Amino acid sequence: MRLTLLSLLVIIALSAKAQVAIDSALDFTVKDVHGGQHHLYGYLDAGNYVVIDFFTTNCGPCQTYASEVSASYEYFGCNGSNVVYMGINWGNDNTGVMLFDSLWGAHYPAVSGLQGGGNNVVESYQVQSYPSVILIAPDRSILNNHIWPPLRDTINANVLEAGGFPQACTVSTNHPEENPGLQIYAVQSNHEQLQLILRGHAQSGLMQVYAADGRFISEFRTSVSTSVYPAASLKPGVYIARLLEDGRIQKSCKFVVR
Repeated sequence: MRLTLLSLLVIIALSAKAQVAIDSALDFTVKDVHGGQHHLYGYLDAGNYVVIDFFTTNCGPCQTYASEVSASYEYFGCNGSNVVYMGINWGNDNTGVMLFDSLWGAHYPAVSGLQGGGNNVVESYQVQSYPSVILIAPDRSILNNHIWPPLRDTINANVLEAGGFPQACTVSTNHPEENPGLQIYAVQSNHEQLQLILRGHAQSGLMQVYAADGRFISEFRTSVSTSVYPAASLKPGVYIARLLEDGRIQKSCKFVVR
């Protein structure tokens, strides 16, 4: 029994240190959710360190730590210094990843699994769990294959020790496509209905509802300031509502169904 427990502890310790099962970076070229192309060896050959956040959209810790990785990304100049950040998703499409980014505060370039090539990268890097945040040196060695916990200060300490240079971020990390004069509020009056309330100069358009993991739930046209949504059709959890006008996102909000 003692030997079995010891073996289990060793396995846990090893898995906590090695969530990416390779020691040297494999090359890849991927496209982020906004169409930008990212060539790993191109970044490394230019003398950059690369931080990769391997994540899934329905992973609780991924949601928790996304804003921490984003804060580290901003500390090192939003890919303007000698450190390049990117998120590599497994299993979702561009829409799902963009919703994840918006909901959980991830501002670094993100690559979806299905449309951006993320699934192939995850498989080639033999990612064992999520999130797995890794640090790659310009010589293509993986300096840390599991920065844990992936908090801003922990990531920063690893990157600084490796040779990363802090720099002011000159890139906007907001969502300029959204209408700053519009607000969406979600009020659940009872277990049967949910009110999505629009406040601002835009009170019409296509309202869409998604689950926190990016799954599409439903959509409907609205031309009034308050829309009643059938909350009984939603399981308890976190959701996001967004209003589109002429195909452009006007505003989005997060709400919880209990």
